[in-house]
Amino acid sequence: MEKADIIAIVVVTVIAVAELTCLFLCSKLKRKSYPLCAVLPIFAQDKELPQRLEYISSLMEDGSSFIETVLLIDMDGSDEQIQLCREFCSCYHAAELILPEDIKKSMKNYLHFH
Repeated sequence: MEKADIIAIVVVTVIAVAELTCLFLCSKLKRKSYPLCAVLPIFAQDKELPQRLEYISSLMEDGSSFIETVLLIDMDGSDEQIQLCREFCSCYHAAELILPEDIKKSMKNYLHFH
């Protein structure tokens, strides 16, 4: 066997071991983690709401976070912001647009208290 072949075999073996280790470690970590509830207050003055929603959606889509529920709380959002939040909620069933007085009820539902 040539030197290049040996190096290639060693590199492939190291990569395979690293991938298997990550696979087993990540699956064990996921079982011990608790899902999160992200809370985003919606204020009319928030000019970065679209970027915030985009960031939350990217976290949910790529699976890099354990966000199980997203509560969008309408503190005094503009009509455009509320419409954007409704569209977000229609795309992500884990998202819910609520009023401040509904926080306690929503949190009990999230934590599955009865």
